[in-house]
Formats: sequence, C-alpha cells, structure tokens
Amino acid sequence: MAREIISRYLVLLAVTCGVLAAAVRVKKVHHLEDRKFASEEYLDPEIDERDSGPEPIISPLDQPLLRKSNSFDSLPTNFPQELNPNIKWDPRWASSLDFGQISAVSIDPKGNVGIFHRGERIWDSSTFGSDNKFNTNQGPIRRSTIMLLDKTGKVLLEWGRNMFFLPHGLTIDSLGNYWITDVAMHQVFKFDHKDIEKHEQQLKEQRSSQRVSTSDTFNVTNLFANSLIKPSLSLGEAFQPGNDNTRFCKPTAVAVESNGDFFVSDGYCNSRVIKFNKDGERILQWGRTWGFEGKTLYQKPPPPNAFLVPHALALAEDHDIIFVADRENARIVGNFANNGSFYREYKNPVLGGAIYSIAYANDRIYLVNGKRYLDGTHVRGFVLDINTGEVLSQFAPQMDMNAPHDIAVSSDEREIYVVELDSHKIYKFYQDVSSLQSVPKIAQSKNSTETRSAELSGSSVNTGKKPSQRALVIVAIIAALFFIGFCIFLAALLARYQKRAGCLFPPHKRRTEWNSERKDNFKLSSLLETRKRFNFFEGRPNTRDFSKLNTEPETSEDENTESSLEKII
Repeated sequence: MAREIISRYLVLLAVTCGVLAAAVRVKKVHHLEDRKFASEEYLDPEIDERDSGPEPIISPLDQPLLRKSNSFDSLPTNFPQELNPNIKWDPRWASSLDFGQISAVSIDPKGNVGIFHRGERIWDSSTFGSDNKFNTNQGPIRRSTIMLLDKTGKVLLEWGRNMFFLPHGLTIDSLGNYWITDVAMHQVFKFDHKDIEKHEQQLKEQRSSQRVSTSDTFNVTNLFANSLIKPSLSLGEAFQPGNDNTRFCKPTAVAVESNGDFFVSDGYCNSRVIKFNKDGERILQWGRTWGFEGKTLYQKPPPPNAFLVPHALALAEDHDIIFVADRENARIVGNFANNGSFYREYKNPVLGGAIYSIAYANDRIYLVNGKRYLDGTHVRGFVLDINTGEVLSQFAPQMDMNAPHDIAVSSDEREIYVVELDSHKIYKFYQDVSSLQSVPKIAQSKNSTETRSAELSGSSVNTGKKPSQRALVIVAIIAALFFIGFCIFLAALLARYQKRAGCLFPPHKRRTEWNSERKDNFKLSSLLETRKRFNFFEGRPNTRDFSKLNTEPETSEDENTESSLEKII
C-alpha cells in the first residue's frame, strides 16, 4: 500500500514539474544556416558612399512592414518636427582642422574623440572592379588617417599613416582599444590601447615632423611592417573579398561587448552580421542580402533577417540587444546579442530613404539619415525611444546636413558628434540633459505593458527577461524539492500508521463481500423487515474495532426469509 501511495505521488510530482518547466521554458531559436552567395547576388558596385545619380529607385517606405506587432508603422505623426533647442551646435569646435572624407567618429573612455578619415582618397565608381576588388596600385593613404581630439577640439594624437587604403568604421571600446574596418582591404583590425600608449610620444614627434609621408613603397603581404603600431588582431584576407568563415566583403562597422566579444557588419556585399569571441573565433552569424532587381529595390518589404547594406552597429548591453542600421531599407533592426534572433524593427517616414549610422545611450537611439530620392526629407540627427519607437527630437546645425556618415554620443548624452563624408566636417552638439531625463521615463512607464506583450509575442528570446526567468527557475526548484520532501514524509507517516493498526482499509475480499451484502440489503424482502433495515449499517465493518471483525462469510438475506417472516408475525 505504501508503495502504491508513493508511486501516485511521484506521478503527481512529475506532472507538477512538467507544468513548472513549461512556465519557465525559453523557446529555442534556430539560427540561419550559413549560405554562400553567388557573384550576381553582390550589390551593384556603383552603389557606394556617394549617390550614384538621378536613377529612380523604388522606395520601400510606403510598403507595409512584415511584422506589425514588432514594428512602428502606425506611429503618431505628432512628433516634434522642429529642431530641439536643448541640443545646440558648437560651430567653432575643430573648425580649423583639415580632413579628407570623414567616415567614422568614436569616443574613448576618457571622453576624447577619435576621427577616421580618408585623406586624399575618394571612393567613386572606379575605386572597385566588378569583382569588388580594390586596385592596390593606388597604394595606402599617405596621411595619418586617425586623429584623437580632446573635448575642446585640440589634437592629442595622430597616426595611421601608410596603413589603410579606404577607411570606413572606427570603434573605440571601453578599454580604449581601436577597432577598424577597411573596405578596400576587406578586413577588420584591432589595435591594442597599450600599444598606442607605448608609442604615444613617438607618434607625437612623428606628427610634428611631417603630416604626409613621401614613401611610395609598401608590402601587400606585410602592410604593417614599418608601422609603429601593429594590429593585435586581424580578420579577413587582405584585398580578397568573399563570403565564408575567413573572408569579408567591404565590412562596415564593429561593436564590442564588455567581455571582449564583438560584432562585425559585413556590410556592402554580404549583408550579414557576424559575432566573434574575444579571440576572433566566430560564434554565430545572421542576415542575407535583400537587394536589387536590376536598378530598383525589391518592392516587397524586407524580412527581419535580411539587409541592404548593414552600415552601422550600436550595442545596448543593458538590454542585450545589438542594433543594425539597415541603410538602404531605411530602418533599424534590433537583434538579441546572445543569439542573433529578431527583436524589433524601427522605421518612420520622417527618417527618409536611408539611415547611415546609429548610436545608443540610456534607452535612446541617436541616428543620422540620408536621402535616396528627391523629396522633403530633412537630413539631420534624430533621437528615438527604443521602448516606443517614437521620434523624441531632431537636431542639426543651422541648416540640414549634407551627407552625414557616422554619429557618436557620450554615455551621459551631453555630447553628440556627427561627421560629414563629402563636406569633410565634424559637428559637436551639446545637450541639456536636465530637460531630457523625464521624457523617456514617461514613455517607458506608459508603454511598459504593451512593450512587454510585444516582446513576448515575437519569435525570439527576450533576454531582457533573464532575471525573471532565473527567479522562476529557482522558485520552481525550491517548490519541487519541498514537494518531494512532503510526499516522502506523508508516505512514511501512512506506512507507519498502517503497520500499527494492522489494516488501514478493508481487505479486498472483505470489501467485495460487503458490497454484495449492501446490494442485497436493498431487496424487497429486506425492506419489509423492520429490524433488518439497519443491516446495511450493522453489516459494515467497523474500521475502529478490528478485534470484533467477523471474518466468516455472512448469510445472505435470501437464505433467512422464513425466519424473518416468523419474527415479523
């Protein structure tokens, strides 16, 4: 009997544990399989940093978004259309410096500003061949391509001479390491901050001696042989475009996590995002090209896992989300950083036909846009709330920008930097954060329930719920252990009571006889006998007095019919 009770409770325990596991189960997301693209699937080589001309391009802005539950195609139109007076441009900051095409800007841990520019090099329609290969006969850029400025605009450091061919992306991580992408070399480089600090004095002396190198010699197989600063990590094959585990094709940007893992947007040809660990080993990748049919864009809206030039990255580690500026699709796509699954899409007609760069700080996305066709779109900076997708504010110098290419924002949001590609300008904006604090808090609290519902209804894992999931798992484990202990205690108690009493329930045979007698008690002959009306209760075994229990079979009522009638007479 005790074994039967224990088995029943174990079955009940298994069912309970299954329910608890289902409550905290996280849906498994399958990553996109690796795919090699044919040469005809690469983007048109003329679609590059500069507008390719007046050819009409079908805009996807008016198309309905694929996932309405996780997008913002029905945003209110009462967003602020005027420039935010709390974001002010400083026209004097670094106005006297001489740059080439400025492709990137980043802020180091000390608040200094890193600039990556192309010197005398210009990206035009003749820069690459039809196979996306760069003509190395042009040689590296002879000027220093990297400049470090302090908050006042003073040049602190200058380096990168005879090292790069066509600069694109620059990211300075939380340790001060420089991460660089060169689209001509099809490579990604990491330069260690310790190596830069070690040669800081030599770099300053080199800067004061000459700004332009007169050397025309370089070694393609060992490009950094004569450089003071050498990369501590190099990914990709120099000047060899491709789509596989070892090669990139015009990579655009890098985003770095605090643990050293990093993301690369592999950008113009492959339209994918790749995640690496701190040693440069690939962890995962997602994305594919959603590009051109002839000279026009696909008329269908792009799916979440497809891009047309993923041009910039912004990492929100507090939410474990990597944001991708899907440039030609004029949208921002959020993916979970731990597995690359889709989180949310940000899209708004006011942003125009292209989004060139993004930056993240405190639940806000800062971005700069661009034009893809003639319309009334303003080219400027925008601020989005990541919880609602609303445009919180817009900013620009006295008039719209020309061709902004990259943006950086300080962690406290007081300083915003934007670099122009063709006009060779850098803008610094100061933001009054005292009036900024209340804006996202109201939006976040107002839409917190809707936001969580949208997150849970998506097809991906909401890593923002990690603390709650862990708490549920801990509670489930504790509850299961307590339940197991309770079941064991109850089974032991019942077994002990059965041993002392001798029998907890009537034996199976006894219960069968008693049930038969109970049926007989309801026969007509039994009902006619007044005294026997109570035989039903008298014949029932008394579970409290086992000493008086009669184990002999009782006589049925049919056998005592005559004696019963005599007693009635």
